[in-house]
Amino acid sequence: MNTEKFTKKSQKFMLDLLFSCKINNEDAFVRFVFEHKSYVDKTLPIQLLYYNAVIWEETIKQKEYYPPIINIVFYHGKQEWDIPTNLPAVKDKDLQEYTQKLKYFLIDLNKISDEELKIRLYQDVCTISAILTMKHIFEEVQNFKPIVKLLIEYQSDCLYTIFDYIVLVKRDIEKIEEVLKEVSGGDKKMMTLTEKWKLDGKLETLKENIIDLMDVRFGVVDETIVEKINKTNNIDTLRQILRLIGRSQSLDEVVEKLESL
Repeated sequence: MNTEKFTKKSQKFMLDLLFSCKINNEDAFVRFVFEHKSYVDKTLPIQLLYYNAVIWEETIKQKEYYPPIINIVFYHGKQEWDIPTNLPAVKDKDLQEYTQKLKYFLIDLNKISDEELKIRLYQDVCTISAILTMKHIFEEVQNFKPIVKLLIEYQSDCLYTIFDYIVLVKRDIEKIEEVLKEVSGGDKKMMTLTEKWKLDGKLETLKENIIDLMDVRFGVVDETIVEKINKTNNIDTLRQILRLIGRSQSLDEVVEKLESL
């Protein structure tokens, strides 16, 4: 479902997961709002309340219904999380009944051991490796060796995505390159990060060139072809598509010949 939402002030929000479902045979919406925090943010409860209001503001116009909202906070910072998960804390039982409440579920990586995460590694290598990386992101770069080793062992496609994140946070590409070379044992098939980024740039430029050529040659951009291009990350295949569009007489001919690539 579309997760782009607007308030009356025309401010745009991206909400993470929206689920439509049936509750007692009636249409309902369950909305999961994920707040990813790397530090203890005292304004978090205000943010959550605001997001919830935005959701209800839009839904009541369309459905005349206030959907249930589940707030989930994902935390991996160094400090101990000390914001209550149920706010406000009201000691007076009589007052509690009339007080507006905010409740959220906290996933604190500091409370989850590496061993517990690694047990789940076989379920989703990329997700668990990313979680382990976030958990240890404030430590020395050398501490990422076990995670890198796992990703290489599983031949995971998300290896470079995780390295991009580490570089973004640590801002020390030389040390990170050293870890990659050391753990890979000088494997010639392993690209350096610089080589990978250059390839990404070439791929993006080539994809843009293909779409531009399609527009110039046929006066229209076929979304089916664009989808295929965006899913292709082989530079030789993209070059073939570029030449195919340049030599074809019609979009139908392009679509037909694409099936053989």
